[in-house]
Order: sequence, then C-alpha cells, then structure tokens
Amino acid sequence: MKKSLWIGIGALLALVQPLSVAAQPTPPNTPPPTTGSCGSSVGLTNPLNGVCSLSDFLKAILAGVVQIGTIILIMMLVYVGFLFVAARGNAEKLQSAKSALVWTVIGGLILLGATSIQLVIEGTVNSLR
Repeated sequence: MKKSLWIGIGALLALVQPLSVAAQPTPPNTPPPTTGSCGSSVGLTNPLNGVCSLSDFLKAILAGVVQIGTIILIMMLVYVGFLFVAARGNAEKLQSAKSALVWTVIGGLILLGATSIQLVIEGTVNSLR
C-alpha cells in the first residue's frame, strides 16, 4: 500500500513539474542583450533569470520546495482522510490515522513557516556581517 502511494506521488510530481516551468517567449526582432542578466558584461547568459547571488538562489529553491510541498501536503490530507474512513471504528487504525493527521499538520505548519524561517536566518546572517 505504501509503495503504491509513493509511486503515485512520484507520478503526480512528474506530471506537475513541467507546469511549474514558465518559459517566456522572446518578442520577434529583439536584439540579444549586451550584458548578462546580473549586470556583468560577460558574453554568457545566466540561465537562472534574476538569480545573481547565493541568497537569490536559495530563495528560488525555497519557492520550488514550497510549491511541491504544498501539492504533497494536499495529497497527504486526502490520504489521512482515507485512513479515517478506512478505520471503520477500529481503535488501532484510528490511532494510526490520528498520528498521521498530527504529523501532516506539523509538516504543513513547517511549510507555511518556511519563508519566515528563511527571513529570520537571512536577517541573522546579515546582522553578523
């Protein structure tokens, strides 16, 4: 049962991941930029649009993790609901479903607080400079 759940989650993420990539078309007759996307005059183009520092890179990774985590959180809430329905009054299964609900809610709170945690860490690092 658990193996098929993880296979389903992997398949769903494989289908959803291309939707998160937003390619922007270049307008016709637009000359290529003479400077890099971060202001350098190097002939190479930065493939990570707007990511010029480690801090920006980590923010971009966090944004992706939050998007994927939100999808997984919703799927886990549906799975926990299924566990409650499948328990049918069995005390042992109900306890397992309650435990799964508690851990899912804890994971959701961490996911909601991830950006706050990032801002606290960034502020701490900036104050140490």
